[in-house]
Amino acid sequence: MALTLKGSGKIIGNKELLPPIDLTVQNGEVAAIQADIEHMDAFLSLFEQDKSYLANEIMYDGNAVAGQNELFIYSPDMGEYPRLTPEKMVRFWGQLYNVDFDTSKILTLTELTHVRTKKIKLLTYYEQKRLQFARSLIQKTRIYVFKEPTYQLDLQSKKVFNHVLEEIKKMHGVVILLTSSLEEGIRLGSKVYRLNDRGMQEVELDEEIIEQEEVRDEIPNDEELFQQRFEKISAKTEDKYILFDPLEIDYIETRERQTVLHVNNEEFYSTVTMKDLETKLLPYGFYRCHRSYLVNLQRVREVIVWSKNSYSLTLDNRNEQVVPLSKSKYGELKALLNW
Repeated sequence: MALTLKGSGKIIGNKELLPPIDLTVQNGEVAAIQADIEHMDAFLSLFEQDKSYLANEIMYDGNAVAGQNELFIYSPDMGEYPRLTPEKMVRFWGQLYNVDFDTSKILTLTELTHVRTKKIKLLTYYEQKRLQFARSLIQKTRIYVFKEPTYQLDLQSKKVFNHVLEEIKKMHGVVILLTSSLEEGIRLGSKVYRLNDRGMQEVELDEEIIEQEEVRDEIPNDEELFQQRFEKISAKTEDKYILFDPLEIDYIETRERQTVLHVNNEEFYSTVTMKDLETKLLPYGFYRCHRSYLVNLQRVREVIVWSKNSYSLTLDNRNEQVVPLSKSKYGELKALLNW
């Protein structure tokens, strides 16, 4: 069984707010869509009855999705009753959706047991977000749509959301996750897409062995390495080029077929391909942690294990940026660092 959006889009007047979308999500699968806030909101509106659709063919298991009773939609501004406690709020949702469940299990899974009798208005921001996650486990349905669920959350709450997703997968739910962060999409999604004015394109996640062999074939000899240590990495900004010392760079990513250098929390576009940069930066301690990411290992502060298939690297910079680490590269990195 699967959720299918075919030819769905949104247009108002002469402005196309959302290009036509063809998307199929299987039961137990998480489709992560990276987009800006305008495209997220336009995408969410596809599930509403609105004449501004380009098309409205949203099907589940061959039947049209009737409305919001058939899906759970999470957004950062979901509200609760501030005078209730998490325990009472969870029980209220159970009565609202006429569902029997173990309240203690829900509170344990969302790590709210220690504040179960504390009024919601006195909870921390992160605890309130985890309570919102609990609602998705109570309103049992077939389709789950999350908008920016992990935005500005702490590590503990992000791990809670991982557990929630695993529970939804066990229930064979279909999940669509909208996020502004490609890294979060890669970490959480079974499949990852980018949505913009040009439409929706799938992001390649597979770490091909062929690509790794190509890199090995291009590893330079000692003389070439000696010459490259004096090279700088160029990036273009407006009408000039900037030359960066390799050790200034935190990490590099490919985004919409462009190479982006991340330096001191700023972005610079380079004309050099990711493959060439990997070869050039190998002597400086850079590591291809993911198909789309090349990281300066000198900047890595910690490795986060979200699940047996999901890993990230936290960088030691002002914003504590996070980059994805693929499953195949996790074992390789452990061997490289002699863990």
